[in-house]
Amino acid sequence: MNRLEYYMYNFNVVELKKFLGENLADLLVEWLPEGEQLFSEENLIHMIQSVYGNKILDNPEFRRRLYKSFEPQKILDYAVFLPGKNNRDIPLIIETMASSPWGKNDISYKVLDDLEISHKYFDKEEDTRESIETISSFEKFYELLDYQFIIRQKILTYVNSNNDETKMLVRMPTGTGKTKTAMHTIINQFVFKQKKKGLVVWIAHTKELLDQAFETFCNVWRHIGSDSVTTFKLWDKFDVNIDDISDGFLFIGIQKLTSIKKNNPQLFEEITKQARIIVVDEAHRAGASETKKAINTLMSYSGEKKALIGLTATPGRTGDTENELFRGMFDNKIIDIDTSILNQLNLSKTEADNTTPESDIIKYFQDRGILSKLKRTPLQYGELESKEIAALKVHMTKNGYRDVSDDFLKIIAMNRKRNAVIVNKLIDLNNEHIPTIVFACSVEHGKMLSAALTMQGIKNGHVFGDMDPVERRNIIARFKDTDDDLNILINYEVLTTGFDATNIGCVFITRPTNSVVLYSQMLGRGLRGPQMGGNEYCELVDIEDNLERFTNESQAFNYFSEYWS
Repeated sequence: MNRLEYYMYNFNVVELKKFLGENLADLLVEWLPEGEQLFSEENLIHMIQSVYGNKILDNPEFRRRLYKSFEPQKILDYAVFLPGKNNRDIPLIIETMASSPWGKNDISYKVLDDLEISHKYFDKEEDTRESIETISSFEKFYELLDYQFIIRQKILTYVNSNNDETKMLVRMPTGTGKTKTAMHTIINQFVFKQKKKGLVVWIAHTKELLDQAFETFCNVWRHIGSDSVTTFKLWDKFDVNIDDISDGFLFIGIQKLTSIKKNNPQLFEEITKQARIIVVDEAHRAGASETKKAINTLMSYSGEKKALIGLTATPGRTGDTENELFRGMFDNKIIDIDTSILNQLNLSKTEADNTTPESDIIKYFQDRGILSKLKRTPLQYGELESKEIAALKVHMTKNGYRDVSDDFLKIIAMNRKRNAVIVNKLIDLNNEHIPTIVFACSVEHGKMLSAALTMQGIKNGHVFGDMDPVERRNIIARFKDTDDDLNILINYEVLTTGFDATNIGCVFITRPTNSVVLYSQMLGRGLRGPQMGGNEYCELVDIEDNLERFTNESQAFNYFSEYWS
């Protein structure tokens, strides 16, 4: 028993349940050893440690209650840090301790010492990258695959037309190297046509996408770039001044873009003036009014030709609803992968003339080993009762949401039978050493799954949007490390895009969705085939709720039947 647990035994059951969270307490009782009292102090302390670890100390109310558990003499030892060093008023000392900032200071360090916790508790690895960075090239060839080269040539044909303004939407299925292809193309244009003049602006909506784009850019530039190039980062902690902007590549988040347009018009004007190519990653996210206005302004003519390139991933069907919405934004220029052209490249003339081009682009790439073949495992947990269905239907598309609402997800996440099936399957996957990425219904649901596994002695990691970015990056790095035995990574709305791990053997989708785009993004985490550094097969686990027959919309996974092997 560690010192923190020792003092928590002075809490009562009601207090422990409050600090754990009532909902989490109710969910986690399923995973207590058989025959044990549901809400004993011991079990609740174990649950708190499983969910929060020492980070429970970040909760100021928890610290206040913890200090009241300290021995009187220990409390008096803290008087030395207070104005009246001989103060013997224990309640006053406790209140002063509880009101003091929690961080790198004498009181906090002494609390850690008394709990036998390292001072490194407060240390956070800093992102040491600079907002402006120079990237040098290597003399080494960086090859594109045949279909990527054709996409590149199509983009360059549009970009180098006689028009002052060119717009296009590039559509490549997830897992086929969309980011690499785009980077290769715009670096080629920047070096050979623009002579390294002007600014390439790469826009994305999440930190993960921007990190991935910047890393891909660095890798490609170092192989096919010319000498050095200046890069600018404008997301998260990164910032640049108007005088910094010059020829090079600028990576910017959508929120930062709209904020600069509103609050720093001089900087926005300078970016607009120098921008020559604007790339919008995950282009379906660019339809919001303010984002669209900002992008249209960036495209304003400033004496040089400009190109707008949208990037999107779809299941390969030309009638995809999400893409239809943005045809106008990209002048109805859609660049797709054409298997008939690929046949002409890879087959003899006779074979090409006598071969019907594969219309199923997913099957085509699976046969080539570029995409993995998905083995779908639907999990069932029994029928929902009519009263449960009635309650859920109220929230299914609340407030006109196109997808299921957050309230719906919270309710379904509380279903005990459902959670039991999920956790038992995750235990099986872990026992088989299958690296698995899990998409939870909510942050609380993700924490519950993580704690349930921890209580069973199974290593796992969870990442959520409010986590420290460096801590999040370290957990992801452990999951990607094939020498680490952390095989289960749980997340909520973090790893749908901008996350690539070639070792993923299973994608586990616990959240119901009617969004084809969201389902495609979750599914895409496991689509890297052997030719892309991934696996020939990937298991897809999702939950079959009997809700689907109570809604007019088909479940999103029905749209992806062509992926199943």
